[in-house]
Amino acid sequence: MSETDNTAHLASQPHERMMFNIAIFHFLLPAVLFATENLWLIFAVPIACSLMMILSIWIQAHRPANKTELVLAHWQCAWRRSRFLIVSYVVSLVLFIIAWAVLQGQEDPNMRMIQLAVIGWFCLIPISLTVVGLIILETSALAQARKGIMPQKMRL
Repeated sequence: MSETDNTAHLASQPHERMMFNIAIFHFLLPAVLFATENLWLIFAVPIACSLMMILSIWIQAHRPANKTELVLAHWQCAWRRSRFLIVSYVVSLVLFIIAWAVLQGQEDPNMRMIQLAVIGWFCLIPISLTVVGLIILETSALAQARKGIMPQKMRL
């Protein structure tokens, strides 16, 4: 493998990690966890695992040792985009807390649970839209990293 190929491979790793994060922790793991009776696991475990993956991206983006300018720029690009995912988690959580607080006024506990379940799905819309956007952005970034293109030439 030539040095150019090796650099392009190293530059593609942050985007591959982001795509892995999205594929496993936003599609596969929640689908597997639907078999559980504890519904909070469907949300908590994938987000916790995703945050650990994002932490690993942050660490690499802030560790310039032994990285070329191209490789470090792609790690930093993946970190910038990871922040969109973190913001979507926070927005969804805030929406859910507001919905939960509003629904505490519902006197019938069964109706409260039904309403919370329905509204809970709507609270996931920020995460869903962010995941779709990140799939598009990261697919493009991955292709450009493999060609050795600097992220400054990419959008976002």
